Amino acid sequence: MLAKDFPEDYELLSFFEVEPSLLDTDAPWLYNAITFKKEYIDELLYCTFSPSYGDLDLTLIRNQKPKITLSLHNIEAIKILKDPSGEHLKVIFNSDSPLLNFLLTLKPEVSIVWGTDY
Repeated sequence: MLAKDFPEDYELLSFFEVEPSLLDTDAPWLYNAITFKKEYIDELLYCTFSPSYGDLDLTLIRNQKPKITLSLHNIEAIKILKDPSGEHLKVIFNSDSPLLNFLLTLKPEVSIVWGTDY
């Protein structure tokens, strides 16, 4: 399912501060698979968006070992939020999903806030 709201290319570039790799270099980002690889001193973050399917895959590797692997589906919207505490990538799931919003922050360090609604 196509995400109803997806950030502009420049917003994602500003958030991740790296150029992504694209599955199809001729297709627009909205209909592509976009992978950002963000490197830190002892961590490596892979974040792959497939907006036309409403999917996001995220892997956080620390000291060359996977620490978090998430495969998020049924995404309604992805937004870049800016506030005094920094920039955040917010994932909003479809209204029929019991999942709460997912929040990814990259600076000053990787932070993930997420949960479920029971």
